[in-house]
Amino acid sequence: MIIKWTEELSVGNEAIDSDHRKLMELIHDIAKARDNFTLLRVVKLFKVCISLHHINEEQCALALKFPFGLHKVAHQNILAEIELAGYELEKNSVAAVFETEPYAKFLRDWLIKHITEEDMQMKPLLQIYPYNFNIDGALRP
Repeated sequence: MIIKWTEELSVGNEAIDSDHRKLMELIHDIAKARDNFTLLRVVKLFKVCISLHHINEEQCALALKFPFGLHKVAHQNILAEIELAGYELEKNSVAAVFETEPYAKFLRDWLIKHITEEDMQMKPLLQIYPYNFNIDGALRP
């Protein structure tokens, strides 16, 4: 189960697309994890990266004056799911039975749906600006 970046997944902004690519890499790492320590480390890193990504998306939406209420709720829901998985892994209650492939598939399916159904709603507004437009109005180097 490999998740690959394609141009069809681009929302038209370098920062957001970069975040999405990083999340895809981490999902692949989750699928490859073969021990509880590695899996917990990658899940924690995924949580950090997705939290930062949510901040980036929200700031971008605010800069574009894009309504973000429902999008924010979706962010909160997936973050709660990731926190629960991390909690269960930390207390070792599921270490022996935690299957990385189904969890990675869940995250992959969520990310693809999130990009294609939620983030793509911002694409028409983002296309007005250069691809390297940053939320503070500056161009990224």
